[in-house]
Amino acid sequence: MPHYLSTHYEPSVTREKLESKWTDLAQERGGIWVKTWFNLQSGRRFCWWDAPSKEALRKIFQKHGVSWEDIIQVELTTPSEWRWRED
Repeated sequence: MPHYLSTHYEPSVTREKLESKWTDLAQERGGIWVKTWFNLQSGRRFCWWDAPSKEALRKIFQKHGVSWEDIIQVELTTPSEWRWRED
């Protein structure tokens, strides 16, 4: 399934409000919410989703009243996946 990163900017949203949405989003079947990086002081969130398409995420966000700035398809790599060679 493709990976997506969604960006959100809601400086007036409280932690309690976010946590109430997260409970519902974690149960969503149209995509899989993997994790979120957030900074409440700046009102910024970066969410990693696995979903069949960008449109599927738009529908999920609209259904749950979540605003977003952007949704982009991304690829994931980790240092353990890199191939190190000695010259």
